[in-house]
Formats: sequence, structure tokens, C-alpha cells
Amino acid sequence: MELCDYARIILRYWWVVLALPIVVGVGSFVFRSQPAPVYTASVRFTIGVNSPAPSQVTGFDPILSSFQASEYIRDDFVEIIRSDVFADDVNAALAKMGARDIAISKANISATIEKQRRLMSMTIAWGNAEQAQQIADAAVKNLSENNAKYFAQLGATGAMIAVIDKPAVSRVGISLREQLDIPIRVALALLAGIALAFILDYLDTSIRDARDAEALGLRVVGEIPKPR
Repeated sequence: MELCDYARIILRYWWVVLALPIVVGVGSFVFRSQPAPVYTASVRFTIGVNSPAPSQVTGFDPILSSFQASEYIRDDFVEIIRSDVFADDVNAALAKMGARDIAISKANISATIEKQRRLMSMTIAWGNAEQAQQIADAAVKNLSENNAKYFAQLGATGAMIAVIDKPAVSRVGISLREQLDIPIRVALALLAGIALAFILDYLDTSIRDARDAEALGLRVVGEIPKPR
């Protein structure tokens, strides 16, 4: 079968090829789900360990030792922020701030380490921008007031937290998967429509032109042109 034969089949059943993606596209657009808005509040801070006085140490550089200790604490402190204990402390801080109707879990808090800058980032994910700001403020307050408690859990003393940026709230954009959902469905429907056109042509026993007659082994001596 030549390419012109494929094109002939598609043109013959063009309504099938176009109807299926149109129906799928319109249906997907009308009945698409509207995801709930998600807001994130991010804050950056750093952790440092105070180095002892040079007169109190011998045989090693106190500044280098405190720097290395800070590195170890940062790695472990990520897990502290992701814990139920930290989430409960943030909820307690929210209650003290008057936001008793807000309660978060550890799933709403994440933390990362910016390797190139030696900083830490804490991110709050919430469905309300104003409440996300309140949660971030409570988290910062908790970091400032209860940091000794967490450092004690890590076996660190003489450490401190310095908040660099104020919490910044932003809305999470639509994911790439959600953006491509309807176009992918329409493309698949188009392929299905083309496949259906070839199936209909295969099942069709009608003779529409000389090619169909010749395909049955008949000898065509003439063809009456279609009226214009």
C-alpha cells in the first residue's frame, strides 16, 4: 500500500479521525479537576558552632574544628526539621501566637542544604497563603527559641542559628504533568481515530472507485466520473 492509499483512507474517514480527539479534548477540558492551590513559605538560615578560645585547645585549629562540626550538624538537622517533634513544637508556637486553628504535620515541612553557600532552607507547604506565612513565622520563632533543645539531641553544644531571610510566601505553579495532560489525551485520541479509520476501511466491503474494484481482481474497462 502506497502513501497515497493511506491518505485516501484518512480522508475518507476524516470525520472519525477528527471527531474522537475533539470529543476527548472538550470532555477533558470540561470535566478537568481543579487542583487546590498550594503555597510555599521559604526561609533561609545558617547553623554555626562557636569555636572555643585558643587558650582552651591544643593540637588543632579551633576554627577548622567548629567549621567541620557545623557541617555535621547541618546534615543531621535536616532530619530534625522533618520530624514529628519539630512539627509539634511549631504547632505549640502557633498556639502561643493565637493561631490555634492551624495544625501542621511533618509532611508540611521540608529542609534542604545549599551546598555551595553552606546555608539551610526550610520550606512550608500549605493551602492558604496567610496561614503559610503564620506557620513560617512560628517555625522561625521555634528555631530561635528551641534550638538548644535540638542541638542537645544531636549532642552539640555552643551552637546557634542565624535566620538570614524573612519567610517569603509564593504560590506553587501548575506542574508540567498537569499542563500536558489534555494535549497528551488529544494526541492519543488522534492516534486512536486514525487506527479506527483503518479498521473501518478494512471492514468496509463497498466499492467506491476503480482501485477498490481492481483490489478484488476485477478488470476495470472504464469509470464514470462523478457529477460536478
